[in-house]
Amino acid sequence: MLDDYRNMLRDIIIDGLKEKGYSSFTPPQIEALKTGFLRGGSIVVCAPTASGKTLIGEIALAYAFLNGFKGIYTTPLKALAYEKYNEFSFWEKYGAKVAISMGDYEVTEEEVKRLGQYDIIVATYERLDSIMRRRPPWIKNVGVIVIDELHMLGDESRGHIVEMIATRAKILGIQVIGLSATIGNPEEIASWLNAKLVKSSWRPVKLYEVPTYRASDGSFVMFFPKELNGDGSPVMVDDVTRYWIERAVKEGFNVLEFKYSRKGVEELAEQYRDVVCSYLNDDDRKRLELLVQEMKTELPDFEYEKLEHLIRCGVSYHHAGLTPEARRVIERAFRDRIIKYLSATPTLAMGVNLPARVVIINSYYYSGGGREKISVLEYKQLAGRAGRPQYDPYGIVIVAKDIRSAREAEYYIKGIPEPITSTLLSESALRRHVLAVIASGEANTLNDIMVFFSNTFAAMKMGRDVLSKKISKILELLEELNMVRSRRIANTSLYEATKLGTATSMLYIDPLTAAIIVEGLRRAEKASELYYLSLIGMTPDFSDVNIGRGAKKAYYDLIESYAVSKQLPDEELEQMFADRKIDWVRGAIIGLILTDWVNEVPERRIIEKYGIEAGDLRVIKENGEWLTYSAAVIANTLNMQSHSKELFKLVERVEHGVKEDALELVKIRYVGRVRARVMINSGIRNIEDVISKEHLVVKLFGDGWGKKIVEEARKMRIRG
Repeated sequence: MLDDYRNMLRDIIIDGLKEKGYSSFTPPQIEALKTGFLRGGSIVVCAPTASGKTLIGEIALAYAFLNGFKGIYTTPLKALAYEKYNEFSFWEKYGAKVAISMGDYEVTEEEVKRLGQYDIIVATYERLDSIMRRRPPWIKNVGVIVIDELHMLGDESRGHIVEMIATRAKILGIQVIGLSATIGNPEEIASWLNAKLVKSSWRPVKLYEVPTYRASDGSFVMFFPKELNGDGSPVMVDDVTRYWIERAVKEGFNVLEFKYSRKGVEELAEQYRDVVCSYLNDDDRKRLELLVQEMKTELPDFEYEKLEHLIRCGVSYHHAGLTPEARRVIERAFRDRIIKYLSATPTLAMGVNLPARVVIINSYYYSGGGREKISVLEYKQLAGRAGRPQYDPYGIVIVAKDIRSAREAEYYIKGIPEPITSTLLSESALRRHVLAVIASGEANTLNDIMVFFSNTFAAMKMGRDVLSKKISKILELLEELNMVRSRRIANTSLYEATKLGTATSMLYIDPLTAAIIVEGLRRAEKASELYYLSLIGMTPDFSDVNIGRGAKKAYYDLIESYAVSKQLPDEELEQMFADRKIDWVRGAIIGLILTDWVNEVPERRIIEKYGIEAGDLRVIKENGEWLTYSAAVIANTLNMQSHSKELFKLVERVEHGVKEDALELVKIRYVGRVRARVMINSGIRNIEDVISKEHLVVKLFGDGWGKKIVEEARKMRIRG
């Protein structure tokens, strides 16, 4: 019972937890409390999904607030940040001020100052790293930082950010609460953080891992435990997914299947659509019809058209190519068991609260032309989705649908997750973070820089000489790129960031991105929008965007013609940075996509033309806005005023997807790129026109939307 812990916890926390519906603590929570972490010691909690890890972090945040300190909760996904912000806002009734900070990139001084007024802050990794670089005065009053999904420390693209957050917390003496379901070397991570380890295998719903393989005749063999089928003998079925779908629809649960490509999950959804459809009852169909109508109003037409025939049958897929709006609707419908079968790529398993009674795992994926197997760590992450407390008596994991022997399945069931290794010592990570440490003033001599990085997880595995050589090499590169300058004082080198280096660090971009932008701008006295947008597309900060090989091949001749006419950055720019894998063709295609976007080419046409998904276009637009703004700031920093003027205008056009003549109209709430063009074509070109031609606006968009638009225009005129 919670009251048994009043000697450890403040009464307010016990009362608050009771109000939230808690009556007792789980074994991992009890073990965490016994470590004494409420006295300020760091802990690493490694326990299965749904075992109550988040509540440990929440208690730490509330306890910090009640003792006059701030608490920060950091998480990898925006969706998770929203979820936790809503969850932790509960404590406002007890006097806590709760905020969320979610932009992934540059954080302004105003934003940093504003956050200082809050007691509990929820932030994405990138935003928190950006905040900590600015060293706000209030950071000294932070009592705890909770790092959700701590195993992301080993992620190739973002692990170094998690490592720097934890390193700064260590240096500042801030308590760290690390939470994860899957870490292969938790003792080592805890040792690095000077933390106590809470390691538990307890989960609220029993998990049955069912070894499964495909026999030579194409049938599937499943080895059920005795608790599930009596005698424990193998069960043979023609199609393992169909078998579980049929059971799910009849018995009232749902099925989640993981595969490793967008095409693969879409094919699975299509393959099993009719199977699910044939088992739906009238109530299912009514609920699905309501869901379809909701999607029609919330999603772009072209995305709705791709999903509608699946959704009507209680089936969907989930991958990064979908818009955030589509993913949210699908996730909610799956939680509510309106969607019976969902095929998804593994990104879904990264903390999103989306369990199913049955999880089917395919263990192979294609990489670099070859067939590879997922790691044990990734398997454990995916398996953690099986079984929902309060709804499922148990969870079942099918291990694994695409293997050929039971031995392969046993490898995953009995395997230990691989040790997490640091990703900080790659050149791309080090050049970002060494510059940040210098620009922030945290360390300015080689010795101080070495002392700072000796606190990292990477340093645990590496001798000082190796670390020193790597950092010295990065410092040489940063000087070469004009990001830092050095001078000798009393037998030591003192490093300081240049104006360009400071701007680069504050913008939260790769120094190589800034260097490419600078060189590209210097090569062009005047530049077209295609030139600017292709230039930012070449940078490493755009390298993760999905651009298929087919698009590169299809548009190469067109790109060549643009290059000849000087509308694109020349290929010599690529050659200058060739040793760092700059992709000139990728940049040109991104430039073409963004150029179409700012010239009001319909989204459907862009998606069809370039073979991308709606979610990809959203990411390209958001990255384009951020990097165009970065280019504008860099141009301004280096007194390239003609470039900065054009780039700042282009930022707004990328944000809204419009030509320059529509920029004033799209600032009005409820007016997007389509409505703005309709108004311009009808002779309405600015806010004054909207007000003076109210009757025409209402005629164009109806009483509802038309009057709302006019009212917003009037508010804007009053505000000046």
